Parts: sequence; structure tokens; C-alpha cells
Amino acid sequence: MNGMQLVEFLRTTEDKIMHIHRAIDHISSNDELKESVAVLTEVIKDYQIQTEKVKGKLQSIEVGDQHQQQQQQYR
Repeated sequence: MNGMQLVEFLRTTEDKIMHIHRAIDHISSNDELKESVAVLTEVIKDYQIQTEKVKGKLQSIEVGDQHQQQQQQYR
């Protein structure tokens, strides 16, 4: 994935997290859906791990690009 694809993936994933949070808020008062709330909470944790990994990749891309730009300025 290139940087723009990572940004789009990050945006989409964060949007999904927001919608899942809304769903959890909506169904959390229903005792029959406690298991679903627990599963959705785990899904959010997985998404958050993915977003942190993507953010790390984006930071390394930015650092790499800045380093290349600095190298070109000194030539």
C-alpha cells in the first residue's frame, strides 16, 4: 500500500470504529445483547490495533520522505 492508500484505509477504519461505538451505545442497555456488546468491543480493539499500525507506517513514510528531501537539498 502506498501512503494515500494507507490514509484512506485509516479514515475508513476510524469511521467504522465510530459507527460501532454508536451501535454499542444503542444496544448496551439491552440485557439480551450483552454478548454482542462484548464482541463489538473486541472488534473495536482489533480496529484500534490496526489503526495504530497504519499510523506508525505513515509516520515512517513521512520521516523517510523528509529525510530524502533533506538529502536532496544538500546536493
